[in-house]
Amino acid sequence: MSRNVNNWHWVDKNCINWAKTYFETELSGVAAEANGASVKTLTVTSVTGDVDVNQRKGKIITIFDVAINLTFEGTTADGTAVTGKIEIPEVAHDTDDDDYVFDVTIDADSSAKQPVRDLIRKNLAPLLRKKLSVFAADLIRVHGKDVQIEGEVSKPSTPVPTPTPSPAPGAKAAFTAASTPAAAPGTVNTTTLDDTVELQASAHDIYDVLLNQAKVQIWTRSNKSTIEPKVGSKFSLFGGSVTGEIKELVEDKKIVQSWRLSSWPAGHYSMVTMDITQNTNSTVIKVKQEGVPIGEQDTTSQNWSNYYWAEIKRTFGYVGLVTTTSMSNDSSAPSPASASSMDKKQKRRRRTDKKKKTASGGAGAGAGVYTGAGLAVLTAFALGFWFSKK
Repeated sequence: MSRNVNNWHWVDKNCINWAKTYFETELSGVAAEANGASVKTLTVTSVTGDVDVNQRKGKIITIFDVAINLTFEGTTADGTAVTGKIEIPEVAHDTDDDDYVFDVTIDADSSAKQPVRDLIRKNLAPLLRKKLSVFAADLIRVHGKDVQIEGEVSKPSTPVPTPTPSPAPGAKAAFTAASTPAAAPGTVNTTTLDDTVELQASAHDIYDVLLNQAKVQIWTRSNKSTIEPKVGSKFSLFGGSVTGEIKELVEDKKIVQSWRLSSWPAGHYSMVTMDITQNTNSTVIKVKQEGVPIGEQDTTSQNWSNYYWAEIKRTFGYVGLVTTTSMSNDSSAPSPASASSMDKKQKRRRRTDKKKKTASGGAGAGAGVYTGAGLAVLTAFALGFWFSKK
């Protein structure tokens, strides 16, 4: 690799062949059984699409969008043999775990084989989701060093994921407030996000997992994340990509924080209120975030889902029941329309195409692309919002 001082220039690595081998290894031989029926995946017959690892300015970016086909065999409780295919039409860098689709086709289908179809949907699909959920982290772990020269980045702004964080026992890293000048009052048009999440966990566990530094370091995958359950204390998550201050605490019931993403206008903070309610078998978290800059609301909403709640669920085994999100503007700008599933896919395709077009532009195109709003968008995307995959 030619010298790339401070990892400034765009470096791209095509990893589709590695991904094919990865999925063939990870998705073959996955088995489940229940009520006398059993099923097991056999072979991955095809992996089509794009898988890239990119780097510029010390930021590691994963861009992938593939379709996967695999075969399976199973047996019903009465001994009926069943074979068929499973298609996963979209595994992408911005697909939530719960959004993976598994299209099942059974050879010579009949009602007698229905128990195996049910088994795939209820028991096998969650196992496959778990396998897919760690792909991005494994992709960066294996190929991230190939696109980034170590020792030349004084302060990388993209956390690189590690499979198992290793915080020093009892250690607390000091938080240093950013020394950037404050934005002039009234210069940032903002919106409010409302999100409701229901998890099968106690209110105490949810409160603790959001404020206990040792646990926060685990689900953020960053041993540099610092937080303290004390009013007036400042927190720093994901290598400083998210910072703020604890404003109010009601044990097991309420958390209020000032909160900002490092790419937001200097000195601008939103206000996050998390109301925690214990139900009989679950806990509901109502999140209200006031003061999100216009244009950042979609990314902010998606990444609360992806990198707070999804990581907490994945790390601690909490089952998610309900998630709803709404937005309302605080300025005179019109409220954004709710995107349909197809609209989201089209936007994702456009974003992916834009990143690849940028990558192919080489060093000469870089100066024009990474400025102004374009830099903000790339920063949010490249960090996997702010902190993904340290």
